[in-house]
Amino acid sequence: MERKMSSMEPDAIGVVQKVAQYAQEILGEEGFRYTSAIVASCRMLAVQQTDYQLESEHEIDIADNNDGESDKGKDDEAIDMDALVIAGYLHDISTVAHGYNDHQRESARMAVQFLQQQQFPPERIQRVEQAIVHHETSASSEQHVPVEARILYDADRLGRLSGLSVVTSLIEFGARYPDRPMTSEMLATILHHIEERFIDQYQSLYTDAAREMAREKFGKTIDFLDGVIEHLSDATPV
Repeated sequence: MERKMSSMEPDAIGVVQKVAQYAQEILGEEGFRYTSAIVASCRMLAVQQTDYQLESEHEIDIADNNDGESDKGKDDEAIDMDALVIAGYLHDISTVAHGYNDHQRESARMAVQFLQQQQFPPERIQRVEQAIVHHETSASSEQHVPVEARILYDADRLGRLSGLSVVTSLIEFGARYPDRPMTSEMLATILHHIEERFIDQYQSLYTDAAREMAREKFGKTIDFLDGVIEHLSDATPV
């Protein structure tokens, strides 16, 4: 089966530029830098995942197609690059005014409203909407998730699969409980929880391309956490 990926169409380029400007106005410079990094990851993942599919197609035999465990067919729909990039810019657009609680639905609503004003084709607006709605949680294997949503989900997770996310989690804990005394046992428990969440994030990735991109940093971070937790088990109170 041939894997397809649509390139930027001339009419859509202008819409994408307006979307980027709209996102920058709402998110501010810092938020827009983060969002632009997500968009760059989306582009890279789309290209690399297409290459993975093309390379692996000839290795998938008839048994794989019939045993229910094969990934073939899950990623064989064409990627709408315009919709993917637009969704990347707008997936967190509501967080400034509404926070992160269920933000994917409010962001999707705002994205639809803006794209309708730009007279973007309805069927492509729907792809953007679905990508944003599904980008926050990993679906079960039985649930169909649009390819743009899978790639956006993975791009959003890649930034969290590094040692920096461990530091961020510890800072957030300290800010939330500033008066709580910290012991080695408590710190080890926190790091173990972070490690479990880290593993869940990695295992939830949809695409081969994302898993390959994250593998090295993931492995190093897990080794680091294991070493610190082991050290803390015999340490004196902090």
